[in-house]
Amino acid sequence: MSSIFRFKKFEILQEHSALKVGTDAMLLGALIDTNQASHGLDLGSGTGVLSLMVAQQNESICIDAIEEHAESYSECKWNFQNSPWQNRLEVHKGNYFSFSFQRKYDLIFSNPPFYFEKESHTKSNNLTSKHTTKEDFDRFASLVISQLSNEGKFWIIVPFNLYEYIVYYSIFKSLFINCLVFIIPKQNKNITRVVMCFSFYETVIDKSEIILRNMDGLYTDAYVDLTKAYHYNNLKELGT
Repeated sequence: MSSIFRFKKFEILQEHSALKVGTDAMLLGALIDTNQASHGLDLGSGTGVLSLMVAQQNESICIDAIEEHAESYSECKWNFQNSPWQNRLEVHKGNYFSFSFQRKYDLIFSNPPFYFEKESHTKSNNLTSKHTTKEDFDRFASLVISQLSNEGKFWIIVPFNLYEYIVYYSIFKSLFINCLVFIIPKQNKNITRVVMCFSFYETVIDKSEIILRNMDGLYTDAYVDLTKAYHYNNLKELGT
């Protein structure tokens, strides 16, 4: 695998980062509504792909990204500095639970660790980076609530079982779900991911679904259209 993942308007160096660019980030980055947002916060930025996608979409937003792991932080910093929006992006090394925030944000987004520790004992760097505890996820929710401005929006992508956990236990407490996008990997398959948008305002929940691949394994028109502003390759020409 190449250490560089090419997008239409930027590149992602991902040689040493545990998590590579994947469909989850592509979906969330393309679905985030950045309209009228001026200050963004990327919690657990990894290589910075979400911040870069948001910066491409919104010509004026300034983004703080926080990344704890040294290799990912270094590559995120390189990716920001070599992008067209380097003056609007800043990555901070550290744990977001102990970070000293100087402001609230009208856009917060995250592709967080989404498997609870007891579900796996793997030592793979890739999978370990996706694991957390229920206690830390509750702390994560409290952090989002404390740093989101009154008019702000919070976007996240999670596996379907974590979506059910979030809803059943009202993990994000004072926030209301405004939007749900159910992700289906292939026609006639079950939902595997859910993109969620929260705010402090209760609205009629906008629900939709996206099927990623047709029965023949080719990408659906819906997914191609959603991500065409970012994908360097023409997905219609890619096989299974």
